Amino acid sequence: MGGFLGVGPLEIALIMIVAVIVLGPERIPEVAVQIARAVKFLRGYATEATADIRAELADLTKEYEEMRKELDSFRSDIQKDITSVADEVDRTIRASQKPIVEPGGEPPPPESPNSGWPKG
Repeated sequence: MGGFLGVGPLEIALIMIVAVIVLGPERIPEVAVQIARAVKFLRGYATEATADIRAELADLTKEYEEMRKELDSFRSDIQKDITSVADEVDRTIRASQKPIVEPGGEPPPPESPNSGWPKG
């Protein structure tokens, strides 16, 4: 199945014979010119539509890239903020684990396992 628009050579010949019979040999050149103009118009329309679609796609691609950059920047900022908060929490936890120094400069005595319980 080759040929023009899926129409083989035999089908084209049959169409031409029917056209000669219906239109007559004197009107065939006039109709051919009209068909050629229609094909030229449709090709121009298709080219213009393709250019419009490509331009729109280029705009959408540009917008997508801008949004992607903004999201990457946002993600990076959030990661920095989370790291900063995690570091601060870690420092706070480590600071709270240091022994408390008494006003005299001495650390408190270590607690014995039985401290606070009455001996009995």
